[in-house]
Amino acid sequence: MTRHLPANVTLFGHVPSKHVLIVEDAPGMRLLVRHILQQGGHKPLEAESVEAAFGELSRGPVDVIVTDLMLPGRSGLDLLRDLRDLPDAPPVIVLTGSGEEVLREQALSLGARSVLFKPFSRYELLDAVFAAGMGG
Repeated sequence: MTRHLPANVTLFGHVPSKHVLIVEDAPGMRLLVRHILQQGGHKPLEAESVEAAFGELSRGPVDVIVTDLMLPGRSGLDLLRDLRDLPDAPPVIVLTGSGEEVLREQALSLGARSVLFKPFSRYELLDAVFAAGMGG
């Protein structure tokens, strides 16, 4: 029988619980990311747009942001630009479709901590959240 690591254990070890803001307009993808984060012991918050994300940020602490690049209205790149002006802005993990190398480079140049291509694994996402939360 195959042994699996507990959901909140990554390659880095046990992951401290984080408040993670998911900025994603597609309900199915938002549900998937929320499920992975909850299984990993995190406390997910959700927003469907950049504007809604800033509403969540004004309500309470957020340790890490996971955002899609393609959003209605303002994009994930706009979110990264806006966050650069904020002191103590949380680190950002970007989710993007394959074949968007130019957007990946733009996201990294705007301060994204990491970029994950869809489809990503549970471990990729949890490891990225862990690394972002550690300032690394």
